[in-house]
Amino acid sequence: METPASAGRYRIDRLLGSGAFALVWLGHDAELHAPVAIKILAEHWARREDVRERFVQEARLLRRVDSHRLVQVFDVGELPDGRPYFVMTHADRGTVEDRLAAGPLPLDEALRLAREVALGLGDLHAAGIVHRDVKPSNVLLRSGPGTGDRVMISDLGIARTGDRLSSLTLPAGSPGYMAPEQAVIDGAPDHRADVFGLGALTYHLLTGDPPGEDPPPPGALRPGVPASVDAVVLRALARDRERRWPSAAAFGEALSGTGGEIGTGPPPVSGRVRLTWRRRRILLAASILVLATAAGSGTLLAVDGGSDRTGGRVPGPDSRRLRADRDVPARYRGLIVQAGTWCRLKGLSPALIAAMLKVESDFDPNLSDPAKDEYGIARWTPHVLTVWQPGGWNNPEPRPADITPDLSIPAMGRFLCYWGKDLAKVPGDPALNLAAAYRTSAKRVADAKGPPAKYRAYCAKVGHYIAYYRPSR
Repeated sequence: METPASAGRYRIDRLLGSGAFALVWLGHDAELHAPVAIKILAEHWARREDVRERFVQEARLLRRVDSHRLVQVFDVGELPDGRPYFVMTHADRGTVEDRLAAGPLPLDEALRLAREVALGLGDLHAAGIVHRDVKPSNVLLRSGPGTGDRVMISDLGIARTGDRLSSLTLPAGSPGYMAPEQAVIDGAPDHRADVFGLGALTYHLLTGDPPGEDPPPPGALRPGVPASVDAVVLRALARDRERRWPSAAAFGEALSGTGGEIGTGPPPVSGRVRLTWRRRRILLAASILVLATAAGSGTLLAVDGGSDRTGGRVPGPDSRRLRADRDVPARYRGLIVQAGTWCRLKGLSPALIAAMLKVESDFDPNLSDPAKDEYGIARWTPHVLTVWQPGGWNNPEPRPADITPDLSIPAMGRFLCYWGKDLAKVPGDPALNLAAAYRTSAKRVADAKGPPAKYRAYCAKVGHYIAYYRPSR
């Protein structure tokens, strides 16, 4: 990928983040002597007028709200090759997802961040906009005066506006944070879907993980969380939206009313304890998975973390999850870790995703098999990939040339997370059951009580490479 030298009057220095539909670059405004983030539509989507319009619409919505609690848009334009771009706030302190990498936050900080996000969502809702993808990677942090970072909501790629809220809605959102109505065709999500996402985000801030279905109170997982905070968060997570807080503002006010009970609190739970809790709840978490579509713009981040960011729960390569001394191409490691940690599901891992890519294409991003109608590194059929791409059916069916690793590898995680719930009771190796489902269907694997005979050789190869790519403990 060639780095453009500039976008209009802005110098481009380096890549900050990439997604299925666009790239975000660190830029420099020479006139104001300030860093900026520049979001540019990916070249292979620039020919699609509907995608271009969705891209530009995101900039319009951010500009319309013009709140310091959202990423702000300063300029728009087109590169010489015709690709649109917009210039926005540079978040030099990364994302809340980055902050959570070490575990749950101190109680005071967790509640402060949650209240700030509630205020930002209130600004969006006042403008008639529903975000629909509230999650840690879409909350950015920028250094500012005083001790607290400025909190900014980003990525309106799948947002809906007042003039579209009554029209047909298609499934969209991110696993673990999306309201139940967002998983239903024509579920007509309104601002209360964002209240659910806000509750899920707050739960993650307090406990170190997003909630599963029927989650226990945060205080059951994090000693020191007051019962009043538990009540506020669990009301936001009600499956029936009529029982949630009526607005983000009401949630924030209720959370503020619990502040008198919060001291410094105990230290965050260690990573080792957190992982133990995750293992105990893997089977429960599998039940929350819904038709997942990450973000209409590929969860692109206007952040500065020193490495490319791909929008999943894990922002980059991690040798603890995937061996670094094997033949996995370095440029795909972050995407593979993202897909392999998309949800907490027995059998799903970066090693499984890497193994499947090895067997499917030997990591060839240009694979083309018209006879089977399969293309790209993960051998997707275009009309099937339509469901699992960011935005799902809200976006057009990709053409074979559009099926890049940025699009197709994360889609593997979404696919496996959704169908994995149907394999929970199937005997045998959960990872190989998932691999077989990818090649045929979850129903056929369940009916055969394991990989059907036709796919056992395929699964044996996947199993060999899982062991090859799995890091030693």
